[in-house]
Amino acid sequence: MKNTHASYATRMVIQDILEWIEFNISKPLSLHTLVEKSGYSMGYFQKCFREISGMSPATYVRYRRMVIAKDLLTETNSTIDEISMYLGYHRQSTFCRTFREYYHLTPVQYRKKTSIEAI
Repeated sequence: MKNTHASYATRMVIQDILEWIEFNISKPLSLHTLVEKSGYSMGYFQKCFREISGMSPATYVRYRRMVIAKDLLTETNSTIDEISMYLGYHRQSTFCRTFREYYHLTPVQYRKKTSIEAI
């Protein structure tokens, strides 16, 4: 977490939201749901979330999904479709496009690259 001017209570609420996101990463995580969980107004939540995490809620969720995707691609034999569904993507193509935007490789290319490097 970044060093911020947010109150201790606000930092704790946002930290709880970050943990909740981790435990619910495979579910649809709308901004509305996160705001509702926080108990804050939309504007205040977004401001505090960005201040504390360094990114918007949507960017943070996408980032965490991509980090988890990398781990699943290297540590499991799950199919790309299984991974994309687990991470809450309804379409494998959306997952693959997002993964490629982050890592400049498709999930299949990444898996092949990491399996060759592990040898």
